Amino acid sequence: MDRRAKAILNRDKAERLNAEWNVGAVQARYSNDGDWYATLARFPAALFDANGYVFFATEDEYRNSPHLRIGKLIGIRKPGISAFPEYVRVIDSNLSPDLDVDIHSVVATEGQRRLVLHLQRERKPSIVRKKKAQAATLDCEVCGFSFSRAYGSAAERYCEVHHLLPLSEVEGTTKTRLEDLAILCANCHRVVHLQNPPYTLNEVRAMLADR
Repeated sequence: MDRRAKAILNRDKAERLNAEWNVGAVQARYSNDGDWYATLARFPAALFDANGYVFFATEDEYRNSPHLRIGKLIGIRKPGISAFPEYVRVIDSNLSPDLDVDIHSVVATEGQRRLVLHLQRERKPSIVRKKKAQAATLDCEVCGFSFSRAYGSAAERYCEVHHLLPLSEVEGTTKTRLEDLAILCANCHRVVHLQNPPYTLNEVRAMLADR
């Protein structure tokens, strides 16, 4: 495939993922490996790879990112944008299908099974970003774990955001408020979803207290 044809395919894929995942970027770029992109000029903007994306609300946020080498192209060190603390992972084939649909849904694609994180209708990334931005701390609300204290500046903005209202209890669409969300570490988030309906945060706190 020549360079022009590949550029057209990447542009079309970026636009499709931007719409399917409801990211809301005015300009979107796609690279399968998440390493090289055409530059961004209109904002909000997003860089996509095969499994997720990084969102830039403003040009200043994009220009001041310590992870980007901006020239004629945007260069990113391997493993690409997936290593950014701000990266939103939408597709993850390594997660267990036994977890509740509140996090995942199993779909079939050309005979292979994959897991797709629901960020399209019921789990919009914008409300997750707002929760993180307005939170006093990103420490886990169950166990108190801090990615920043454990891993340093590389993970200072990382956490997982749990929706307290299970999707199985939602009829049609619903509006999510910030108080309907909880900041959790990855371990506590997975334990919450070991059953359906999920454990409450107090139930998981009690598990830890019993230990």
